[in-house]
Amino acid sequence: MTELESDEFYEAHAEYCGICANANRLKVLDLLKSGDSYSVSTIEEKTGIPQSTLSQHLKVMRDQGMLTRERDGVRNFYSIADDRIVDGIEVIQGVIRDQLNE
Repeated sequence: MTELESDEFYEAHAEYCGICANANRLKVLDLLKSGDSYSVSTIEEKTGIPQSTLSQHLKVMRDQGMLTRERDGVRNFYSIADDRIVDGIEVIQGVIRDQLNE
């Protein structure tokens, strides 16, 4: 039997996963998993999420450490902070696709 992590670890894990429990945030992560950086206006255009709503989601994901932001003048560009996030997204999406195909 493996040793369990601390309660603090599981609380942090639940909070992190809770950030992903939103369809709009998943759309953003799916777009950004290519490794490219996108401006807010490009993310809005490609996902169809209104800019005011999108900005709130981007802030939440950035505050949690999922995304990084680079500023270029007045424009902000976002990208995924850690490639392991992409790995996790792809594993979960694979499970969902398999289940939907059954």
